[in-house]
Amino acid sequence: MSQYDAIIVGGGHNGLVAAFYLARAGMRPLVLERREIVGGACVTEEFAPGYRASTGAYVLSMLRPAIWTDMQLVRRGLVVDAAGPSLFLNPDGAAMHLHDDMNKTVEEIGRYSAKDARAIGAFENELGEMAQLLVPTFDWVPPNPNLRAKDVPNALKFARHAAKHRAKLSETLYLLTTSTSQYLGERFESDFVKSALGWHSINDSVSGPSTPGTALVLLHDHASEETEGGIRQWGFVRGGIGRLTEFMADAAREAGATIRTEAEVARILSSDGQVQGVELSTGEVLSAKTVLSNADPKRTFLSLCDQSDLPPDFTRAVRAIRCEGTSIKINLGVAELPMVKGLPQSGVQPYHYGIMEIGPNLEELDYQQAIARLGRPASGTHIEMCIPSVHDSSLAPEGKHVVTIDVNSQPYTLAEGSWDAIKDDVADRVIRELSDYLPNLGGAIEHRQVLSPLDLERVLSLTGGHALHGDMAPDQLFFQRPVRGHSDYRTPIRGLYLCGAGTHPGGGVTGANGRNAARVVAKDRRRR
Repeated sequence: MSQYDAIIVGGGHNGLVAAFYLARAGMRPLVLERREIVGGACVTEEFAPGYRASTGAYVLSMLRPAIWTDMQLVRRGLVVDAAGPSLFLNPDGAAMHLHDDMNKTVEEIGRYSAKDARAIGAFENELGEMAQLLVPTFDWVPPNPNLRAKDVPNALKFARHAAKHRAKLSETLYLLTTSTSQYLGERFESDFVKSALGWHSINDSVSGPSTPGTALVLLHDHASEETEGGIRQWGFVRGGIGRLTEFMADAAREAGATIRTEAEVARILSSDGQVQGVELSTGEVLSAKTVLSNADPKRTFLSLCDQSDLPPDFTRAVRAIRCEGTSIKINLGVAELPMVKGLPQSGVQPYHYGIMEIGPNLEELDYQQAIARLGRPASGTHIEMCIPSVHDSSLAPEGKHVVTIDVNSQPYTLAEGSWDAIKDDVADRVIRELSDYLPNLGGAIEHRQVLSPLDLERVLSLTGGHALHGDMAPDQLFFQRPVRGHSDYRTPIRGLYLCGAGTHPGGGVTGANGRNAARVVAKDRRRR
């Protein structure tokens, strides 16, 4: 008889959340994590003596309210420092701060377009109303559109919610299907303003902003909800985002879960369509009639599972999932704060507390994404940069700082050469580009870590280096995530479930995937 009721493959945040809720439901879950630390893509690690940075995700914004409360994260010591304003810079020398304070944002936008300044308030309100329609569905299991008898109650729940927000239903459906360029083009005139608002459309994808379906990313800053007990807007976790998953692991253990690190799963075992357990890379076999995979769908079904227990059409659909990472991550240890040219040059400035976005207009981003689709790393593309040590000095030696840089349009699949051969040259180019905006950056660098899409695959077990386990496009979301007909966290193998970012509601540090999957597992267990 197995010692465990359920085995969870992968100790990322969704796996830990699933373990917690399964334990609360009276089960005995075991989490198996390949690395020596838990956290998956939510880890903070020392990359040079005295310098610590978040290897994958580096800001927190969308963690579901119930998880904050149930896992008692505030009581455990989780602190989120609210981010400062975002600073957007373009190659023409334009600079604009985007604040939480709408009056300040209106003033900033007004320097580029009076019309756009008048439009931004209505735009933000409209997105907020659409978020009220979409965000609550993060916590629900998507219904199968074929409406089998067991799907009817869930489908009615979605229908009632949609009816409640029917005034925004048409506009929300348009947002889901149109392009960022089209949606913003209907509302704003300044190319600079449109770029500052819409660059997110190229994140974790080779699609350009003019690609239909990309406008969904405009809800990026509207997916958090205020609840009692701590800051909920997006910000920086004190101590790095790895503190979040450390506290989640503590909560899971206290609830009754067991967590093993340095325990790599080599195979998910099944027989006659029923999961039997897992085999570790050491050869150790662990039995369980329930297994949850926090790995991405491609890794789960194409590498870990026995193909003979999967329907061929299901396997073909999994192979077709778009899962091409397009980002290089660079962590720097610097001797002094990078200062933006043309802005005050002494002391900590407001933009140091937020995110710096550096890049061209949307038309140019379309061109650079097209280059990336051809397998060539683009230059002059959008760069995101933050300095978490401004919020938390413990991340760097005294008087020094950590700079985290995310470079877009850098495809996992190269037309020629290898990432191991070119990644340092690409990083050198990025630093040169950034030095046009922050002249003191290059000379302040003491240490550097460069993570190509291939490195992100190796280190964090992300197929294709894709942080979200697959593109967040309409045809890969809701009832079509991970593939059509399998959005309820169950899989064709009985007793095998998915709980990671490759399921609804997708990527981001929401915890919803793990919580939803655990509820489905507990429901199935009660039916036995």
